[in-house]
Amino acid sequence: MTNALFDPAAYVRDIEKAARTGNWTINFLSPCTSSTRPWLQRNTQRGSHAPRFYLSTGIHGDEISGPIALLEMLRQSDFFAGYDATIFPILNPDGLARRTRGNADGLDLNRDYREPKSAEISSHVATLQTLGHFDAAMFLHEDFEGIGAYLYELNDSLSPTLGSSIMSAMGQHVPIDLRPEIEGIPAVGGIVQRRNIVLKHGPIEDRPEWPEAIYLSVHHTKVSYTTETPMLLPLEQRVKAQIAAVTTLLKALIAV
Repeated sequence: MTNALFDPAAYVRDIEKAARTGNWTINFLSPCTSSTRPWLQRNTQRGSHAPRFYLSTGIHGDEISGPIALLEMLRQSDFFAGYDATIFPILNPDGLARRTRGNADGLDLNRDYREPKSAEISSHVATLQTLGHFDAAMFLHEDFEGIGAYLYELNDSLSPTLGSSIMSAMGQHVPIDLRPEIEGIPAVGGIVQRRNIVLKHGPIEDRPEWPEAIYLSVHHTKVSYTTETPMLLPLEQRVKAQIAAVTTLLKALIAV
């Protein structure tokens, strides 16, 4: 599949089919012109001890490996077994339909979480306010200029080596970005950590424009990872890298 063939409405049909097969509860955010915006929940039978996991993708319309990876995960009936999982698979269908980073109005939705202006994020935030705390969150992204995979890590409670484990898993499928600085922020082994983000930009909660990761970090979780895969590489490799990242974080949650 290529961006030119990404049909949000067809993707949503596939997501809903996989969700029904897997006994997920299907909910909806406010719709867009290109498609509806389902979001999914499924609770395990482990009761209150099950890790609560949040996963989202499809917020930038020119980044398709995350949505495709998520569909592949949902098609594996046991992929999220043992977790109370909440999944937002397609936050920006109009951007995906147009192959653009922003929505139909050209707004970067991933900078709209502090004081939402868009209908898309206003709906998302209103839903998030009903969902409580998560043990971890992951956001699947891509970098159109990327030379390798990298991560933004906001981890205040799980193992300090978890980021390295995620990078190693992604590195089985795509190169790792080993530059000493990524997006102007010091990085080690492809990992951009909270402390270096703060040293460069100050406290994350003081930023005037919040991405989804900051909103979740402030209000819903102490552990989040934003993956970035290099868009110049073949899509199949990028999808496998995204799945490997999610798999590694899930295993770490079960081990806690």
